[in-house]
Amino acid sequence: MKLTKDIISARYKSYDERVIDFLNNIYEDVKDQHKNNINNYFFVTFDLLANQLLLYFRALDAINKDASLSTEDSYKRTAKSPHITILNHAHQEIMNILDEYGLSPFAAAKIKRLNKGEDDGSAEELLSELIK
Repeated sequence: MKLTKDIISARYKSYDERVIDFLNNIYEDVKDQHKNNINNYFFVTFDLLANQLLLYFRALDAINKDASLSTEDSYKRTAKSPHITILNHAHQEIMNILDEYGLSPFAAAKIKRLNKGEDDGSAEELLSELIK
């Protein structure tokens, strides 16, 4: 069974609509990048990505609902909201997954250069290529 947009919609139907939209956009990039040869291992990747996106959006919604970036305990000590930690961790995991598959602008530029047989080059060269 190959991954398709219909399978994404069915598999993640209980997820937030923002997660499904993000996965569909990623699917289009993966499909183009792998010439429509999307094997079963992408299911695991999409599951990991979907779960991290769900955590990210839930934490973001909780922060927006509370309208506070900090909490106060019973001793009146102020601490960073636990939702921020969840948000930051989920964001980092999402970026790691996207980088792993060359789906971030940074990774895509690096893959493009490597396919041309070029070395990593400088950060300035990479940034100039990303800005184009």
